[in-house]
Amino acid sequence: MNNLSIVILDGNLTHDPELKEVGENRRVTRFTVAANHEYGGNTEKKFVSYFQVECWDKLADNCSRYLRKGSRVTVTGNLRQDRWQDERGQNRSKIKINANHVRFDYTPSQKDNDEQAA
Repeated sequence: MNNLSIVILDGNLTHDPELKEVGENRRVTRFTVAANHEYGGNTEKKFVSYFQVECWDKLADNCSRYLRKGSRVTVTGNLRQDRWQDERGQNRSKIKINANHVRFDYTPSQKDNDEQAA
């Protein structure tokens, strides 16, 4: 039986997505989402968390095509832990979100508005 590791994340991209070919007919797009938080019931106490997201194949293509630094997204997916040894032989790990769905919260830029008016 599989355990649940579902995540829903809302935030903004910190950089443009990076699309890579991996193997034959496989593509992955990676990007980082910044999510703002408040804590202690005090709106003055704020912090930002950063989450790495990976999308595969068709979803990777769409994210690479339509998302840019600053884009607002809502990501649903599963947590995945990558494990490896660094160059000094130390065990390392990183938690990533393997996206199943990415909603593009598209807000037209001033450039888009100017082009539509022309």
